[in-house]
Amino acid sequence: MQRLSNWLAWGVVTLVAILAVLNWQTLMTPAPIDLLLLRVDAPLGVAMLGLTAMLAVLFFVATLRNQIGSLLESRKLLKEVQRLQTLADQAEASRIQNLHQLIATEFRLLNERLNTLRPAPDEPLFKLP
Repeated sequence: MQRLSNWLAWGVVTLVAILAVLNWQTLMTPAPIDLLLLRVDAPLGVAMLGLTAMLAVLFFVATLRNQIGSLLESRKLLKEVQRLQTLADQAEASRIQNLHQLIATEFRLLNERLNTLRPAPDEPLFKLP
């Protein structure tokens, strides 16, 4: 969507520039312009073209500011995600270590039980009646 709006904006700027070049004589025709406090004779088309150029520059500056803000926000969120990922990895490693210790303890206890239940080496495993 962003790409489409960029192409559209550049297309409009190009169209205005082409129309300005094709109609330059008409744009340069002087006309009376009322500026509230005084009245001047100046090329109205050039004044309007200047206002259009200012609006285009303001649009591009606003778009650029928006893009920079989005990039900064994305960067901030990426750092936060990386921090949380590191924290989650540490917690998972801690859980795995605790589980490993628990299993080792259980196996040790199981071995001790088996050793207490195992008959002496000189006793047979099964007693025949």
